[in-house]
Amino acid sequence: MGVLTSLATVVFAIICVLLVLIILLQSDKSAGMGILGGAGQSTFGSSTADIITKVTAVMVAIFMVGSLGISIMESRRISSLREKLFNDESTGATVIEQKTEEPAPEKPADK
Repeated sequence: MGVLTSLATVVFAIICVLLVLIILLQSDKSAGMGILGGAGQSTFGSSTADIITKVTAVMVAIFMVGSLGISIMESRRISSLREKLFNDESTGATVIEQKTEEPAPEKPADK
């Protein structure tokens, strides 16, 4: 489960970077000053803005599902670790080990 969570986290980080780039590519509706400089709409037509908007919506949906999925996987991993640490599977009893340190034997004082 740890490998799957790690892989999902790496894919999620890539999705985050792509989402940021797609958002930065969008032009501002009022000023028309995006990374493309507003020239993208006149060169490629108005359909480019529609495509970028749809891609952004899909990426946001993937981001939301990915963040929810990773949080569920992590909560299950933590609860299973907690179970392994605190439950004795053979008896079903709770096991809490406390290590007690034995005091060091006192050395006679040399005079």
